[in-house]
Amino acid sequence: MSDLTKFISVAYRRTQMFYTEQLQKIGINSNQFMYIVFICENAGQTQDDLSKRLIIDKSTVTKALAQLERNGYITKTLNANDKRAFNIFPTAKALAVYPQILEIKAEWHLKMTENLSEIERDVFEKLMEKVMENTVRNCK
Repeated sequence: MSDLTKFISVAYRRTQMFYTEQLQKIGINSNQFMYIVFICENAGQTQDDLSKRLIIDKSTVTKALAQLERNGYITKTLNANDKRAFNIFPTAKALAVYPQILEIKAEWHLKMTENLSEIERDVFEKLMEKVMENTVRNCK
């Protein structure tokens, strides 16, 4: 278990490299794609929902959404029930790149797990989810 941190670190860095290379072809960066996916799949959710579901602090979400709005990927509307909150919607530009993002994501997932059986992939995903939950619980 002494190399677990190394394994996670290398996998993360290589994932970022892959996404950076592939996503720049469609005009977005590796920090933006998960927001676009979430917003396309959950149109109308609030910034707070986005922060909670992606497990990213609110200030980081605010900065990312401002950049996405400037670049024409999202629109924000004032929430009817809470005047301090905004609902986030994808634009046509976001909806156009969404299928390409999903293809890139699926390609990377296959590359990461190419030597694993389907059962091993399922187990790996479940274990990674547990590891994520442990890290969230133990590092606030």
